[in-house]
Amino acid sequence: MDTNELIKQYIQSELVKDKKQSTLSDTDPLIESGIIDSLGIMKLIGFLEDKVSIQITDEELTPENFSTIAAIASLVRKKQSN
Repeated sequence: MDTNELIKQYIQSELVKDKKQSTLSDTDPLIESGIIDSLGIMKLIGFLEDKVSIQITDEELTPENFSTIAAIASLVRKKQSN
C-alpha cells in the first residue's frame, strides 16, 4: 500500500466524523474543510510514527504539512528518505 492510500484509509476510518463522506481525494483541504482538527492531527501523527517508523518534530507541525493527504504523504516520504 502506498503512503497516500495508507493516510487516506486512516483518516477515513478513524478521523472523518461524517462517515457518509466516502470519497476523499489527495488534494481535499483537510483542515479548512473540518475533516481533521488539531486532535485529529495528533492522532494521525501517532499513527504515522508507529506505522512507518518516523518522528515528526514540532517544527514540522505546520498547517502546510497537514493541509492535504498529498502534503502529509510528501512529509512522510521526506522523513523516510532521511
